[in-house]
Amino acid sequence: MNRISYKRELPVIGEYDVAVLGGGPAGVCAAIEAARTGQKTVLIEASGMLGGMATTALVGPFMTCYDRDGDRQVVHGIFDEIVERTASENGAVYPSETDAPSIYSSFIKRYHKHVTPFDSFALQLALDDLTREAGVELFFYTKFVDCEVSENGSIVSVVLDAPQGLVAMKAKEYIDCTGNADVAFSAGVPTWNGGEDGSAPQPATLFFEIDGVDDEVYAARNARPPRPVKAYKMPEKGRYKVNHERVYFVNANDARSMTDAHIEARRQVLKSFETLRSLPGFEKAELTQVAPVLGVRESRHIVGEYRITVKDVCEGTRFDDSICVFGYGMDVHSRDGKVSGGFHGESANMYEIPYRCLVPKGCPNLLVAGKTISAESQAAGSLRVMPACMATGQAAGAAAAIAASRGIAVGEVPVGELKSNLKAHGAVTDIDE
Repeated sequence: MNRISYKRELPVIGEYDVAVLGGGPAGVCAAIEAARTGQKTVLIEASGMLGGMATTALVGPFMTCYDRDGDRQVVHGIFDEIVERTASENGAVYPSETDAPSIYSSFIKRYHKHVTPFDSFALQLALDDLTREAGVELFFYTKFVDCEVSENGSIVSVVLDAPQGLVAMKAKEYIDCTGNADVAFSAGVPTWNGGEDGSAPQPATLFFEIDGVDDEVYAARNARPPRPVKAYKMPEKGRYKVNHERVYFVNANDARSMTDAHIEARRQVLKSFETLRSLPGFEKAELTQVAPVLGVRESRHIVGEYRITVKDVCEGTRFDDSICVFGYGMDVHSRDGKVSGGFHGESANMYEIPYRCLVPKGCPNLLVAGKTISAESQAAGSLRVMPACMATGQAAGAAAAIAASRGIAVGEVPVGELKSNLKAHGAVTDIDE
């Protein structure tokens, strides 16, 4: 491969206590939590909106925030605030008001009790308001490029691609919520892509939305559309988010791979839409929008101070440094289109996620939140969904705030204080709560 050497001086456009890279579900919660503690917080987002997969990729609904059996809500905190704010504008249905199987769950029963339907635009508005009210400084249309690392592995500054050109930004603590572990990878944190055994990442899907569905006819059908199409009712009458075909062997770290995948996925949208139009209740459906961003289920995972295992998820392992609780099944889509995908193994009714999974090896002032935390690939099939990402994001924001205020490494954050702060802000940190 040919190489060039490129060097230039960059203007520093800001210095902060906490810098959050990526404005998806994890990043939003991390930034709000850190800012509310009084830390000067900035949130960097490559697109023109907050919400990540929930908005730019139209992915929805929020999968269940309840335990496996659907009896107890285990994700609260900022997640609840986001749902409440969105619902106040008639843009979300509270999870307590949905059941499975139903039109809200595309008639899927297992692990789909109490999903949260939402409208992606209403969610954008809610996230704008919540972040600004918390005092978060926002930079849209600004993409992470690289970072400067000191001899001890700490991040000194990050390089960003902003509308005005390449710029730099400094912070005491950084939180990687890119959804691809971009910051961690650039900082030299060890990572792997897809399965830890070298297998391909889970496939990608391009979501789309439709309008004009006869809800009553669809409900009376009492069955999901033909596989792999899934139509999830949104809050508005006759509107649905559609999860459907898959693109295999997508490398989210390679531009050519993502380009080819997105082109193929667009063709799949037309095929799946025609499938829906042939069903009772969908005859007059109209395709209203296709996501401009490909929905990527899996890419990099970091190597952290602890790696969540399949055994942990199945047995409900307890941890002294638990920072959130979850109960969704290990949803692992076929990696090659040949071996059947679906829910693998039987998850415990509830399991705990330890703080150490957010602490990467070798970078004292970086935390990682969202689907790229340290977990075995199959285990990550559970915690990659958005309510879990929001919970780990809120925990990362609370921990970064403590580290910044004390001048300590993220691995030195007192777990008792961290858990106490999270509980004070409505989060559930332990199964026994």
